[in-house]
Amino acid sequence: PAITIADPNLLRDIFVKDFNYFSHRQDQLFNDKILDNMVSVLKGEDWKRVRTIISPAFTSKQMRKMENIINGCAKTVLKTFDKHYQNGEPIDCKAIFGAFVTDAIALAAFATKVDSLNNPDHIFVKMIKESNQAFTLIRMILLSLIPRRLQIYLRIGALKAMDFFKKVVVETIKERREKGVRYDDFLQSLMDAVEEQKPEVKKTDIKEEEDEQDQYGSVTNTQMPKQLKYKWLSEDELVAQCILFYFVGYETTASTIAYMAYALATNQQWQDKLIAEVDEAFKKHGEVGYDAVRDMKLMDAVVSETLRMYPPALMTARVATSDYKLGDTGIDLTKGMIVITPLYAMHYDAEFFLDPETFNPERFMDSSKIKHPQYAYLPFGEGPRNCLGMRFALLEIKLCMANILHHYRFKTHSTTKVPLEYKKYSAFLSVTELPLALEKINPSADSTL
Repeated sequence: PAITIADPNLLRDIFVKDFNYFSHRQDQLFNDKILDNMVSVLKGEDWKRVRTIISPAFTSKQMRKMENIINGCAKTVLKTFDKHYQNGEPIDCKAIFGAFVTDAIALAAFATKVDSLNNPDHIFVKMIKESNQAFTLIRMILLSLIPRRLQIYLRIGALKAMDFFKKVVVETIKERREKGVRYDDFLQSLMDAVEEQKPEVKKTDIKEEEDEQDQYGSVTNTQMPKQLKYKWLSEDELVAQCILFYFVGYETTASTIAYMAYALATNQQWQDKLIAEVDEAFKKHGEVGYDAVRDMKLMDAVVSETLRMYPPALMTARVATSDYKLGDTGIDLTKGMIVITPLYAMHYDAEFFLDPETFNPERFMDSSKIKHPQYAYLPFGEGPRNCLGMRFALLEIKLCMANILHHYRFKTHSTTKVPLEYKKYSAFLSVTELPLALEKINPSADSTL
């Protein structure tokens, strides 16, 4: 049995206030020792332990260490833009930003330098394609319908990819420990988080790290029992989080950047304002990084509005772990009932967002007089099971766009479809391609630096 709930007050109770009644997601078992250890799949004490241990690797403090990785990948995007602009060709936002995200995650989570656009035959790129093909919506539906002994035939590509990713992570960890070298990346942050939980590390040596709080919440969870903080991850669990980092961060982040480019191309007045803010940030900081984009209020509003109109997930679901009375509605939820939150529908509900079909970042700015209910806008979920990778995703989006808008303006091309046409049978809002034209700005700025 399932129920769909779109009341922000009830969702506040489900996601936060009464979270203990809805701490489980729907069953997503892959029957694989690595995939089944991803924190998004785990339940109960295992979920609490893993989430608590890895949360410090996703905080705003750790994200500051990732800015060089992301900026480096953004520079590669600019070089690609330069080629298309010089040849008078449109860009395919879907392909280019997909490559950008692949390169950023490969470096941050797998310590692997990949130039996806210029080196499509790289083994890492091939393995990613195999894993993507293994987890299409249709394949996932089939996996849930056929006997377990036959599932392996639908997952051969995924199994091969998992073995490859595991080998990369294990060998990288071994090399770093043997040589005593450190890097500013997600894998290192995760290794540090694991080391700090080992019993031989004195608790007095551990500095509690809390994430900053913003409209998307926080990735650290103070509700976790303290006794869970001193148990470490297995090798498979550590590898699983690196793989999850890619799975949840590739399609969603790449699509958001593409949709933001499209929104700016079709709303030039907002692009003008954002370009001005970007130029001011470069004048002030010389190079944009975590702190620079954090202070860019319009950038944050434009990203937020993009996430409203093109949410990474169309819906989210929780499972009732006990019988539960749903507020004063008179409805009783029984244990095991699935509670669905229709994110896309809520983001377009005129009761929550005035003129929802219009791209209007103003609704997310402090100057806006009309405020939407907090729990009507949930692009990253909410509460203890919110999206751990949201800080990294937001940093990718903002740094990528800041670097681009310092040099180029997006414009619609004759082949741009307005409105967009989404792919059918996809678990996300997805398009096959998204062509846009480029206009050079700030010719004095060197995009090759």
